Amino acid sequence: MIIQYIRSMSGFNRNVKLFLAQVFIMGIYSGIYGIVFNLHVLEMGFRTDFLGLMLSVSLLAASVASVPAGFLCDRFDHKKILVGSTFLSALAVLPLFISSSPLVLLVASALGGMLGSISTVCATPFLTENCERDEAVHVFSASSAMGWAASVVGAALGGLIPLIWPILHLQANRYQLTLLASVVLLFAGCAMLVFMRSSKCNKVHARKSFSLKVRPSPETLKFAAIAVIIGLGSGMVVPYFNVYFTKIVRASIFETGLIFAVANIFMVAGFIAIPYMAGKLGRARSAVITQAASLPFLILMAITTNLMAASAAYVMRMMLMNMAGPATTSLQMEVIRPEERGFAVGLISTGSSLAVAASTYASGLLMAGGNYVLPFTVTCIAYLAAAGLLYYFFGHQEGRESKDTTAAA
Repeated sequence: MIIQYIRSMSGFNRNVKLFLAQVFIMGIYSGIYGIVFNLHVLEMGFRTDFLGLMLSVSLLAASVASVPAGFLCDRFDHKKILVGSTFLSALAVLPLFISSSPLVLLVASALGGMLGSISTVCATPFLTENCERDEAVHVFSASSAMGWAASVVGAALGGLIPLIWPILHLQANRYQLTLLASVVLLFAGCAMLVFMRSSKCNKVHARKSFSLKVRPSPETLKFAAIAVIIGLGSGMVVPYFNVYFTKIVRASIFETGLIFAVANIFMVAGFIAIPYMAGKLGRARSAVITQAASLPFLILMAITTNLMAASAAYVMRMMLMNMAGPATTSLQMEVIRPEERGFAVGLISTGSSLAVAASTYASGLLMAGGNYVLPFTVTCIAYLAAAGLLYYFFGHQEGRESKDTTAAA
């Protein structure tokens, strides 16, 4: 399966290959950033409440910017939007690494979140227009797999590089030096995008849609509703998985990190497997099956305090729930009109982010009061409802398309 998967990747066009190279490079950067940046902020003397404020500002800015980013994506050339937003995003993070002013750090966090959301929203329509219908799931699964695999590499480097600076007799903040060195990866990622070609298809859609008022189609609203429901469920437990393992299961920090690393490896395997599953069952049905299959493992996590059982359940839950992503994204991009794709991705992203933020806060209040079971219960109900709606709205669509194609032939 892996050899066949690699062969499928070799058939991607030039733009997709360059974009995947950028995803891998940025994944390494993200892994380093995720390990080092919080430590850098604390090393400068700030408290965790200010760190939380920075993260919240970035997430809120990204949510607010997602829908306008979708409009930009639908009206202008995707390559130019990607290159411009990625380059500006790289510049925006520099103050985070060199300044110690609270105001500068907050402003830079907001700018980074906004510019990053533009790249994220524009990436999905760009990949869609640069691949054939039958390879779309492969493209999205490859993007997810490479991003996660690279983040594992980056996390390892993030733990290793700070140890090198004292050996080189550099006395500056070792976390700051690591972050400044990682900026090279940001601009290397920008370089990959510069060599991509603009899509004629995107230019045509941009000219047609420039003067039109975009109103959400029924399909966009359906996908947005499903994303909001999943976001409500995810926010209840996902941000607190590390708390779950350390407080409930009584795992050590090392054990928790090892469990998370193993889960990432299994997620990459899931991303590799989903194109073949989607080819057999259809994208909507594959997403529904994998999401529903993750629920028993989530329930097991809610009722067990055994480390081995909880670890196995967590790994399987992460793999099954996340491997549905490429199939769902591919289905979204086929069902939604080309001239509305950017707006749709922005609306879906905003709805999901706001739902995650709200449920994360609510779950924090519940857990602070010692209630760890109710958040898992709410998540199970939300995931089941989302899977049911996805099947109800789109589960039979691919079957009808297959019959129509056969009849036409």
